[in-house]
Amino acid sequence: MEAPQQQNMGSHLLTPAGAGAAPGQARTLMSGFNIWTPTAPASDAEYEIVGSEFSQVLEIQVRPGEVVTAEPGTMLYTSDGVTLDADLGGLGQGLKRCCCAGESMFRLHLQHAGSTNSAEKIALTPTFPAKIVPIDLRQYDGLVFNRGAFMAALGKEWQVDIKMVRGAGTCCFGGQGLFLNTLHGTGLVFLNAGGTVMTKHLQPGEKIVIDRHGLLAFERTVSMSIRQAGGCMVCCCAGQGLFNTELTGPGLVMVHTMSLAKLRSAVGAPQPGANSSGSS
Repeated sequence: MEAPQQQNMGSHLLTPAGAGAAPGQARTLMSGFNIWTPTAPASDAEYEIVGSEFSQVLEIQVRPGEVVTAEPGTMLYTSDGVTLDADLGGLGQGLKRCCCAGESMFRLHLQHAGSTNSAEKIALTPTFPAKIVPIDLRQYDGLVFNRGAFMAALGKEWQVDIKMVRGAGTCCFGGQGLFLNTLHGTGLVFLNAGGTVMTKHLQPGEKIVIDRHGLLAFERTVSMSIRQAGGCMVCCCAGQGLFNTELTGPGLVMVHTMSLAKLRSAVGAPQPGANSSGSS
């Protein structure tokens, strides 16, 4: 299948409110972390995020020739003039997403293919209970994101790339595997994040230790390594494993409290007091 034509991201470029600063922030904790809350889009923005704290919907208005690229399974509905297509985005890009980025090998394209100038509507939703976080790549080009966090992007002026982590220890115990997933370009992308989302700007040389399942994304200026969680009791009995993730500034760090991996573990865990027969 042929890839859709590149979208013109000029006059219709969508940007989150408050571009140039971290996404909307409502409260600063003693640690310096901010509880992330979405700010209202600008009056001329062509997208809207609605829904509860646990399951949100991204509705986008597209003009003729414009395209939205999304992860398979995220479409909720479209208006009549939207056509759907799928491709690899090139074999190299498909293999990167599938084998290294923890995303689907294929990409879903939703494009306004009508002959009129009227706008069409597209609605997307995460594939698990999650918030939707808009990221403007003009401000955060090279952003590193966690496996499975990508949901959608507007236009064609973006791409997913990978870079190798530093050291075998970070590869095996940092929670990201051998490669880090990066986003490049000038478009607008949307990440899905579970639970509460928090942000912090690290100062140069400032370090923070994060549970490997809690990391959502961080700027390319931030370096990642690992730190031993503790002794054998912490490793085997406290649920922390052998290592935690250590991030060193400067740059923006985003964490979330209920990643997909953590949710799967919680849902699949045996309930206290349950037995094999399921009786009390």
